[in-house]
Amino acid sequence: MEKVLWYGIVRNGKTYMFKNLKENYIEIFRELRSGKIPETEEEPSQDIPDLRSFLLDFEKERLKDEFSNDQYLIKLYSIKKEIDEIINLYLEKLIPFFQMLDIKYNKDPCSYFNSISGNDIENSLGSFGSSLCEFRSFLDNYIKEKIKNYMPNTMSLIGYDLTMEYLFRSGGLKNLVKYPASTLQILGAEKSFFRFYNTGKTPKHGIIFNYPGLASLPAKSRGKLARIICNKLSITLKMDYYKTKTSVNYKEIIDKKMQELKKLR
Repeated sequence: MEKVLWYGIVRNGKTYMFKNLKENYIEIFRELRSGKIPETEEEPSQDIPDLRSFLLDFEKERLKDEFSNDQYLIKLYSIKKEIDEIINLYLEKLIPFFQMLDIKYNKDPCSYFNSISGNDIENSLGSFGSSLCEFRSFLDNYIKEKIKNYMPNTMSLIGYDLTMEYLFRSGGLKNLVKYPASTLQILGAEKSFFRFYNTGKTPKHGIIFNYPGLASLPAKSRGKLARIICNKLSITLKMDYYKTKTSVNYKEIIDKKMQELKKLR
């Protein structure tokens, strides 16, 4: 009878340590977390290492992974999305107040905040909104510059906003490259699947619907173009993951197809 422990396997009353545990414990822990049983030493051992020191080092490695490349950008992007919500909520509270002072909303929160003037409290309310907008712009520009270097092929195909939405919703580029084009096409349309059981109609597109110009096409042509875009997207994602390039301009191919579909109105 065998019993799997964090440091090895107990077999017939004898402890067999995982091979090279002291040197490769981080990789061994990762295998255990994924359900794999690492290879053990040939000879039994009674020398059990200190788990606490191993776990401290393992957590440090996990934190590094959490803040590496796309994970770092995803966390910054989630902050940016929260700031968007804060700005909108703050705007909702300010508009009724300043309407009494005949300061009209002009459809742009940031320019609205800048237009607010009056006594000290009114100036402070407007300045606070403006500072939120300034920080959001700073964060947005920073993320945009980083993602341009990290996923250049995908960003040139679908733009900054869609690239970050795909990265954010999937949890990382490593996950995205595993998705077939059909999954990329409906990513973000999860709520529509609940309606599928009642209507029998599957969603044709998720966040890819925000691709520039797609919404302006006839309804019958949107699904077709969405499939084409996501087919090319699956290619650029792999190019970014494996750090390769191509001379083919996929964006040009999509734009040409979009013009053809527009003529079919």
